[in-house]
Amino acid sequence: MNYNLIRYNLRRKFIENISKIKQKMLFCTFFALFLPILAPAQPSRGRYAAYIERYTPVALQHQRQFGIPASITLAQGLLESNAGCSYLATEGNNHFGIKCHRWRGEHVQFNDTLQHICYRKYGSPEDSFLDHARFLKGPRYSVLYQFDITDYRSWAQGLRDCGYAEDPDYPNKLIRLIEQYQLYTLDGGTRQTLPQEVKQEEKKLQESHESLAEKDREIERRNYHNARQGRVAASADND
Repeated sequence: MNYNLIRYNLRRKFIENISKIKQKMLFCTFFALFLPILAPAQPSRGRYAAYIERYTPVALQHQRQFGIPASITLAQGLLESNAGCSYLATEGNNHFGIKCHRWRGEHVQFNDTLQHICYRKYGSPEDSFLDHARFLKGPRYSVLYQFDITDYRSWAQGLRDCGYAEDPDYPNKLIRLIEQYQLYTLDGGTRQTLPQEVKQEEKKLQESHESLAEKDREIERRNYHNARQGRVAASADND
């Protein structure tokens, strides 16, 4: 038996295994160090922020001109157009999913739930924003204007109730966008809290007060105990 050959083969396999382990370690080290740099940081959030920055002026203009909250306009645009990246937005500049109805202009067909539906096509996104404002000034949505311009929750629910969207969660989706990006500040308002949220805050505040009161009582007990021990020690010294 050739022991030298056996030792040679074992040594070669050992070196090969060590080389593979080193390669794996180098690979993992590279991704641990550089993957956070290479990976984009929340691209959708950056895209949404850019959309808001771009279309805030037109939303504010329509708020003054038509009385539609800028927060609602931007939230609908973000949701309906996927921040300007949906098929309707890229192919037809349609940022609000408005269908043709009696539209006489250009249109774009979109296969929605296995049906070819006609949607309005615009020359620019700004044209889509303007048509959206005029669309909401129709009699179908007249009830919305009874709400204060800062009451974005009522506006969001009202859009759903008036038939703008079939999705039952449509109001909540708008509200989440408005609150996530603080769009209510554009209306001159503040974040609205529901009665349930108010109760939760009151409960937390009450628990906080009770905790502080318990800490105060504990401090008083310790001070009393220390003072008593001090008096006992002083009495012993006098004796």
